[in-house]
Amino acid sequence: MIRRRILSVCLFVIICLYFSSPSTAITPQDITEEPLKIGGDNNYPPYEFVDDNGNFRGFNVDIIRAIAIELGLEIELIPNSWEDTMELLKDGEIDAVQGMTVTTERARIYDFTQEIVINSQNIFVLKNSSLIHDINDLSGKRISIQAEDVSKEITGRISNATVIQKTNQLEALQSLLSGDVDAYVGNRLTGIYYVQAFDLTESVKIVGEPLYSTKYAIAVKKGDNELLALLNSGLESIKNNGTYDKIYKKWFGETILDINQKWIDILSMLSVALLISVIFIYIVNYWNKRLKEEVEVRTREIIELNNIAMYSDKMQALGKLSSGIAHELRNPLTSINAFIDLIPLKIDDENFRKELMKIVPNEIKRLNDLVGSLLDYSKPKNPKPENIILSEVLSDVLTLLKQKFKEKKIKVITRNTDIYLYADKSQIKQILINILLNSIDAIDKDGQIEIEGNIINTKASIRIKDNGSGVPQEMLSKLFDPFYTSKKTGYGIGLSMTDRLIKENKGEIKLDSEAGEGTIVTIYMPTELPERKEK
Repeated sequence: MIRRRILSVCLFVIICLYFSSPSTAITPQDITEEPLKIGGDNNYPPYEFVDDNGNFRGFNVDIIRAIAIELGLEIELIPNSWEDTMELLKDGEIDAVQGMTVTTERARIYDFTQEIVINSQNIFVLKNSSLIHDINDLSGKRISIQAEDVSKEITGRISNATVIQKTNQLEALQSLLSGDVDAYVGNRLTGIYYVQAFDLTESVKIVGEPLYSTKYAIAVKKGDNELLALLNSGLESIKNNGTYDKIYKKWFGETILDINQKWIDILSMLSVALLISVIFIYIVNYWNKRLKEEVEVRTREIIELNNIAMYSDKMQALGKLSSGIAHELRNPLTSINAFIDLIPLKIDDENFRKELMKIVPNEIKRLNDLVGSLLDYSKPKNPKPENIILSEVLSDVLTLLKQKFKEKKIKVITRNTDIYLYADKSQIKQILINILLNSIDAIDKDGQIEIEGNIINTKASIRIKDNGSGVPQEMLSKLFDPFYTSKKTGYGIGLSMTDRLIKENKGEIKLDSEAGEGTIVTIYMPTELPERKEK
């Protein structure tokens, strides 16, 4: 009796354990008792291909095998042509395709796992081709693609193009080499693989931007949710344990490069950098020579006009003048040098190239004007006034100083700057630069500069306000004196030059400031309205 009770209790426990186990858990046995049949392209390197020894290899092959090991699945890999592989999956003769580009059209026929890589297509042409630069140039051309590849959807939208489908990517490339087509559109990495494998870098090149960057994933028949979930779990596991990364680096590491484009980019950057450097060196040498000659001339004048007792004082003044000249030249030279430093990082940025071609020539011209003006400090050139719009001049100045504003996180606010001034355009630009540089120097960080235009009676006013450190009252009356400065590294020529340029243009300058409260600089300039045009 006791034995029967013990047996009953054991049977009850076994039954409870059996029914308490998760009944919805998906295991390989739930999917199939036979090996999973996985299809793939027999000629699509480096994703999947049959090598010379008859072995099925590639990125996709390694991924599917890693998933099978992780899940304890038995699999049978079936390489075939791409067309046949897709038909086998449609007909249910294989369970999955180990790699397929995801498209909207295909998503109606198949279900896809999470992506195993991001894929893209490219246009390949012969090296001596000069007529095809991007997809717009393929209109009316002969194009080879792999049959049923995603390139079919891309080329199908090109007007008047003759699309020739080949069994695989290699045959599509070979039709380009033989001259049967004008271009081959195919997978970027596969094309590069063949170009390198057959030493075609001197025969074939890539043109245009990558086309149709999209997900590349494992495909199963539509509605096969259990297999899809199983493959996703395996893929997630090999990504988490590092196996995926090792496989990716094995097949898509730094050895697979677009060699042609790489060297084109490097040579382009070096050419531009070399050109700018040559110009920069020439400018520096030219002005150094000019400064040296001018110092010698001024030295002889001082010796001739003054006796020995005064010689020391005059030489000291001349030294300050030379230092001041160097100070004024440094700003535009620094701007040019900043653009040179950014060339390797931003040469591909179209906006940067536009600014480079706009600002550098302007700065070179400004340097030339500055040298003439500063070296003839005692014999200033007469201004050439004209009707100018403040906003246009200010736009160039703010672009030039943009990096300095960014470094100190300074916010610049402009108001009512569409007013006319009657003044020398180059000198007005120099005036604004000198004042704004002083504002920037006075601001520690996270500051603000307000620039406001106005018309008061017959005068145009430009009000520049900053929230910087300000100037003590006892220093205000001396700020416009030549060579007077409160800066540790300043030479006291900037504001003196600014004051003189404003007066030469029949204008006035007013400066209000308190230590710790910021500074307001107001410039008053003549204004003449432009002649009214007849309608």
